[in-house]
Amino acid sequence: MADNLEDEWWETDNRVQNNKIEENSSDEGEQKNTGEVSNKRSAEEEGEDQGNRTKKKQKRKRKKITTELKEKGKSSRASPTDVIDLLSKHFEGKLSPVELDEIKLDPDSDFYVSSESDHTPSSYLRTILPKWKKLVKSSGDLKPGSPLVLIITSSAIRAVQLNRDITDFKTEECKCAKLFAKHFKIEEQQKYLSKNVCHIGLGTPNRICSLIKNGSLHLDSVKSVVLDWNWRDKKFKRMADIIDLRIDLMVLLQTFIIPHIHANKCKIGIL
Repeated sequence: MADNLEDEWWETDNRVQNNKIEENSSDEGEQKNTGEVSNKRSAEEEGEDQGNRTKKKQKRKRKKITTELKEKGKSSRASPTDVIDLLSKHFEGKLSPVELDEIKLDPDSDFYVSSESDHTPSSYLRTILPKWKKLVKSSGDLKPGSPLVLIITSSAIRAVQLNRDITDFKTEECKCAKLFAKHFKIEEQQKYLSKNVCHIGLGTPNRICSLIKNGSLHLDSVKSVVLDWNWRDKKFKRMADIIDLRIDLMVLLQTFIIPHIHANKCKIGIL
């Protein structure tokens, strides 16, 4: 008895052959796609490697502060133009033209001569304030919390050092208010400033700004603002090189110091 087959034998052979051709085509397509993916991944990896190499080169090209100091020379000192340029750069795009005009400083009329490399803190203060002793003696009507000189420095440690360095400038009658955060709570400083006459205010931008804002420190009698600009810490950074400190200094200058300079006979000294 014959088998009951649905298709003729030649039709079956053709279908088998066609299936084999389709399978081969599918395998070739998969291999092609796999190859394309591999090539794409290789290109991406190569791009990442090249990007990493570029970053490393940029890091190598970035100069250290010590290298820059050697190139410029250790005697390189800041000038009024450096302060003015930093103000312009910091507030560029943040303030309107009118607001920028309000914080403009004149390098001749708004600044004392800058300190030289052979100046000590005391000798520089004597240079810009030659009549300091008379000024202290004639300040009998000075109000509490209203210093004659405001010295702005980068840290509490540096402020303590400066306070010692200007001992021979201060005279016996002169009192110095310590306006920095280390070991001093702001409430203690508020209490001191409300009861005591101080001829010199010495501190950091952030704390000075806070004390002016809460009404404890007054700029009415300030004749000179001295920026401890050239001093460098253990990492060779100046106050203008430390981001947070620079921001605090810019806010202090914009909000309080520059308006006071424009309204009064007050100048900036660069130590």
